[in-house]
Amino acid sequence: MRIDGGVALLERRLDELYAIGAEPEGGGTYRPLYGAAWAAAGERVERWMKDAGLKTHRDAVGNVWGRAAGNGKSIVTGSHIDTVRHGGRLDGALGIVAGLTAVAALLKEKGNPRRPLEVVAICEEEGSRFATNFWGSRAITGAIDTVDADIAAAMAERGLDPAKIAIAARDDIDTFIELHIEQGAVLDASRQPLAVVSAIVGTAHLELTVTGRPDHAGTTPMELRKDALAGAAAMLQAIESIARSLGRPAVATVGRLRVEPDQVNVVPGKVVFTVDLRHSDLGAGRALEERIRSLCSTISQERRLGLAIRTLQERPPVAMHPDVRALLARAAKECGMQATELVSGAGHDAQILAARYRVGMLFVPSIGGRSHCPEEATAPEHLELGTRVLARALELMAY
Repeated sequence: MRIDGGVALLERRLDELYAIGAEPEGGGTYRPLYGAAWAAAGERVERWMKDAGLKTHRDAVGNVWGRAAGNGKSIVTGSHIDTVRHGGRLDGALGIVAGLTAVAALLKEKGNPRRPLEVVAICEEEGSRFATNFWGSRAITGAIDTVDADIAAAMAERGLDPAKIAIAARDDIDTFIELHIEQGAVLDASRQPLAVVSAIVGTAHLELTVTGRPDHAGTTPMELRKDALAGAAAMLQAIESIARSLGRPAVATVGRLRVEPDQVNVVPGKVVFTVDLRHSDLGAGRALEERIRSLCSTISQERRLGLAIRTLQERPPVAMHPDVRALLARAAKECGMQATELVSGAGHDAQILAARYRVGMLFVPSIGGRSHCPEEATAPEHLELGTRVLARALELMAY
C-alpha cells in the first residue's frame, strides 16, 4: 500500500495539530475537552476527512467521525484529540492522522470498501480538564450515566446538548484498531520498530492516609514521636520493593504526597499519598494490591500510626481480541515486518471500546520512552511503517 505523500504528509499534519494549543510557557500543547484549541483541532481534522472524500458528522459528545460507506458493521480506526497539559506531538494525534492517511490511501487505490470504513477523532481520553477519563469512548459504548454541571456547561458552550449523550452510542461497529506510540521505552531499548498489543494493564488507584501526632520538632525525643511522614516513607520504600520483586509487568507509583501541618519545625501529624498499581493479569494485580495493603498496615502498627486506605479507581486488565491480534500480525508480516507482542502499561480508548467491539492496537516506539511531554518523539520511518501496517490491516477487514 502506497501512502500518498508518505512520511512528509504524516509529519505535516502532526505539526499542524501540535501547533493548535501550543503552550508558550513550558512548551508542548494543551487541548482540553471542549476548549478553544480542542474545537479548532476538531475542525481541522473534519476538513481533512472531507478532503479525503469521507462523509463527516459529530456525535452528541463531540467525537468527529469520517465514513466511507459499505455494507454491514463498521471497521473503525482513530484515537483521541485531547491532550494533557504540556503534552507531546503524537499521543492521540498519531492514531487520528495515521488512520485518516491510511483510509485515504485505500480509497484512492481500491475505491469504496465492501464494509463501512470509519476514522474517528475521539473527543477526550486524558481527563486533563474534568474527571472524565475516556469520555468519548464511554459515550460510544453507551457507558455514560450522569453528567456534572461543569461538563454540561462546557458542552453547551460548544453547542452540544448533555441530554442527548445517549444517542452517541453505537451498536453498528465490528472492530476498532488504534495505532499509538508506546509511551514507554521497551520498543526503543530493544530496537523493535513495531508491536501488536496483547493486553492493556488493569489499574488500581489507592489513597492512603497516615495519621500520627504533630509535636514540637525540638522538644519531642525520637522514641516518643508518632511521625506520620517517617511512617509514610517506610511505606513508599516497601511499595517500590514489592513491585520490583514481582518484575514486569507489575508497576507501582506514588504520584502525590501531602504533609500536614507542613511546617519546618513540627513533627508531621498526617500524610496523604496516592498509589497507582498496574498489572496485565487480574489475579496478579489483586495480589500486588493485597501485598501493599498488608505491608503498609504492618508498618503503621509497628510505628503506632493510624492508616486508612481508600480505592479511588479500579479498572480490570483488558485483553485485545485474539482474531484482531492475529490479523495485525499478518498485516505486519505482509509489510515485511515481524511484529513483537507487548503489554500496554498505559490506558487507551481501546480498553473501553473492548466492552462492545473487537479491538486491537499497534505500537510504534517512543524515543527514549518519553511521552506526555514536549520531548515526545518517534522516528519518521517508524511512523510510516505503523501507518502502512494499519492500512494493510484495514484493507484485510474492509475490502
